[in-house]
Amino acid sequence: MKILITTCGVGIGHSSRDVALAKLLEKKGHKIYFASYGTGLHYLQKNNYKPYNLPPMNFHHEDGVLDIEKSVKKSKDIPFTFIKSMYRESRIIKKIKPDLIITDSLYSPPITAKFLNVPCYIITNDLTFGFSQNTNMTSIKYFEKSIRKFIIEISKSTNKILIPDIPESITIPKELEDKTEFIGPLLHKNPQEIDTKENLRRKYGLDNNEKILLVTIGGSDFGKELITNICAVSEEIEVDKIFIFTGLELNPDIFKLPSSNKKVIIKQFTYNLIEWMKLSDLTITLAGHTTSMELISIKKPNIMIPIKNHIEQERNLKKMRQYNITKTIETQQKQQLLELINNTINNLDKIEINPQLYDTFLKYNGRENALKVIENLNNIK
Repeated sequence: MKILITTCGVGIGHSSRDVALAKLLEKKGHKIYFASYGTGLHYLQKNNYKPYNLPPMNFHHEDGVLDIEKSVKKSKDIPFTFIKSMYRESRIIKKIKPDLIITDSLYSPPITAKFLNVPCYIITNDLTFGFSQNTNMTSIKYFEKSIRKFIIEISKSTNKILIPDIPESITIPKELEDKTEFIGPLLHKNPQEIDTKENLRRKYGLDNNEKILLVTIGGSDFGKELITNICAVSEEIEVDKIFIFTGLELNPDIFKLPSSNKKVIIKQFTYNLIEWMKLSDLTITLAGHTTSMELISIKKPNIMIPIKNHIEQERNLKKMRQYNITKTIETQQKQQLLELINNTINNLDKIEINPQLYDTFLKYNGRENALKVIENLNNIK
C-alpha cells in the first residue's frame, strides 16, 4: 500500500511515534509518505524522510507557560489555516494517490480524505481536547465546547481511531467507542530490544560508577526555563554528570556555563534518546505523551514537569504517577527543584514501578497492533 502520514508538528512526540510505525510498515513492503510542519517536519527530515510541508498551527507561550487566552485570541486565523491545509493536503493526495491516510492529531486531513474518497485513520492520545480549566473567560469555555464537538464529528467520519496507549488511559466519547482501538505505545524499540544500562554506558564511554542525570525537553522551546534553572543549580546537584538535550528548536549555545563547569554536557539532538534515558540514573523531562511511554517502557525513575496550562500534559502526568516512578513539582523555582532532584537521586532504591500496570503495558505492542489494523483496511471499510 501507499500510505500518507500527516503529523502534528508541535514538538517531536507525534513525528517520533509515527516514524517508529513507518519503519515497520516499510519493512513489510508499504510505501510511506509524510507531511508535517514545524519541529515535526525537522524531525522527519533528520530521519531521512522528505516530508511535504503543511501550514503551521502553533500555541502562544511566554517563559515556558502556555497562554490559553492569547492562543485563543489568535485562533481567528484557524479557519483560514484549516482551509489552506486542506488545499495543500488535496494537492499532495492527488499527486501520490495513497491507499490510506493516517493522521496523527491533525483534523483537516480526515475532511480532505472524505472529499477525495480515501480511507483515513487517526492516531491520537486525546479525544476530549480540554484547555479551558485554567481560565475564567466564558468565551474560551464556549470555544472549547465548539472545538470538542467539531473534533468528535471529524473523528466520526474516519475509518478507525488508534490510541497509542493501554485501555482506559484516556476518555473515549460515546459516539466514538465503536471505531476506537487501544493499540499500545508506538515505541522505536520494545523494552527487551534495548541494551542494558551497563552496556549503554560502555557504548558512550561513561563510567558505570558515575551518577548521571538526563534532562530532555522534547522538540519545542517550552523547556528553556527548565534548562536554564538546571544549569544555574548544576554544581549543587548530587550527580557526577548532567546530560541535557535541548531539542531541535533550541541552540545549545544560548545556555552559558562557566568554563569551570565540567559536570554539564549540553547537546541538541540524538537519534537514540531512549538509550540515554536508560543509561541515566534519573531523567527530568516535560510531560509529553511519547516521552511518558518511553520512560514507562524502561521503568526509568523520572521528574516530570508539565508545561503550565497545558491540559494534555497535566493528564499525562496524572497517568504517569500511577506507575509510581514519577515525581513532580508545581514550581520551577531553582531551590525547590534542586531539593527535589537531590532527594530523588538519593532515594532511587525506593522507587519501583507498579508491577500490575507495567504487566498490562507490556501486553500491548503498538507497532504490531497498528500494522494489523492497517493491513486489515479492506475489512474495516
